[in-house]
Amino acid sequence: MGWIITASFQLLRSIAEQRRRIVSVWRLWLEMRRMAQAEMTPLPGETEVLKVLKHLLREGDLVKVESVSDVYRVESPYAVVVPASEDQVVQEANPLAVFSHLTALAYHSLTDQIPTTIYATSYNPPDAGRIPLGTMAEEWSDMPAPALKHPKRVGATDVHWIRSKGQYDFGHIAVFSQGLPIYITDLERTLIDAIRSPDLSGGIVNVLRAWKRAKESLNLEKLVAYADRMNEGVLRQRVGFLLTSLGLTHSRFAIWKETLSRGGSSKLLASAPYAPRFSEEWNLSLNVSESVLAELEEE
Repeated sequence: MGWIITASFQLLRSIAEQRRRIVSVWRLWLEMRRMAQAEMTPLPGETEVLKVLKHLLREGDLVKVESVSDVYRVESPYAVVVPASEDQVVQEANPLAVFSHLTALAYHSLTDQIPTTIYATSYNPPDAGRIPLGTMAEEWSDMPAPALKHPKRVGATDVHWIRSKGQYDFGHIAVFSQGLPIYITDLERTLIDAIRSPDLSGGIVNVLRAWKRAKESLNLEKLVAYADRMNEGVLRQRVGFLLTSLGLTHSRFAIWKETLSRGGSSKLLASAPYAPRFSEEWNLSLNVSESVLAELEEE
């Protein structure tokens, strides 16, 4: 029992130094392995980790996060001054998830909407080069990879999961939330996701406003490369139309136009019916109202 008390104290001190308020079973295990390596003692197994976890729960130093399995809120004295955000909970439950769509639009200051739902993307398989934040690649060489969970709620906040193929796992960056890193789509990928899925990004009006706001800060080369990498003809039509409407051009546009998707299925807004209003340049039905399209015009 003595070693459990000692390990628990050391574990809480390590978590405090990192200013973590939210921890998972896999992170507790990793921290205990780090401590053992520093002291040149045998590496703990899952059994030892669960014994320490049980002790911390009994002492009230950890409290289970409601509706999220294997994730805990730290309640030791230092924790009262350390904030805990809902996105930290989601990231700890699924350390390879990437925050996206309306959540990413808000982070990049591309919308005035305040998301009431967390949007996160999970890839299958995930990029092999992405590892849980706050860890090093070599630490996973002989340790089981963490289970990737998909909680539907964190407290009173819904979590909407977008399940995506591994081929689309690109365009992400690590940023900070309440002092701790999380994965999020970069600005250009956020714009691509928004026009692909306006319903997950605050609606088409919000999306067009976001593209207009991003005009001066977006990386045009990266955005065009992302559109090519998605390998969707209608997406290139939409991206080409939006960029042209914003007064931006690129050498790839000529190549895109040579392979335009023909026929009535090419629409600016996939979920709306085909409309006669048309972009001849991009062979695209502009099936939104003129007031919506006006969001792209210069003020």
